[in-house]
Amino acid sequence: MAARLHRQLILTREDPRPPILRCVIDEAVLHRPIGPPEVMREQFDHLISMVSPALSVQVVPHGMHSGLMGGFAIATLEGGIDVLYAETAVRGLTTNDHDDVTAAIERFEAIRTEALPLSMSLELIKRTAEERWT
Repeated sequence: MAARLHRQLILTREDPRPPILRCVIDEAVLHRPIGPPEVMREQFDHLISMVSPALSVQVVPHGMHSGLMGGFAIATLEGGIDVLYAETAVRGLTTNDHDDVTAAIERFEAIRTEALPLSMSLELIKRTAEERWT
């Protein structure tokens, strides 16, 4: 837990510039209890407080969408190398294969087109925290 909290400092540092992080989450995660209501509320409040020009969170509304195929992350490393991390049922896969990374980028952009805009996403997160987790 301490290591995760320490890694979060990277997202708010000033020098060097923090990485840009664009997150898209399924609306269902806003309703899935992972702890007691007060912990859930704190988690959502923290998520909202972290939003900045370098960090955004968008919510994909309930229903079928291309993000249901599993979680993944795309990172651009120093030198401009793109790397894909995809989670499967049994392990995580890391690759810099151009075709795989390109397919994931296209899928991410498709998911973002289905997501609510940032302002509406934040309002939904706030409303859910107040109504469901208070």
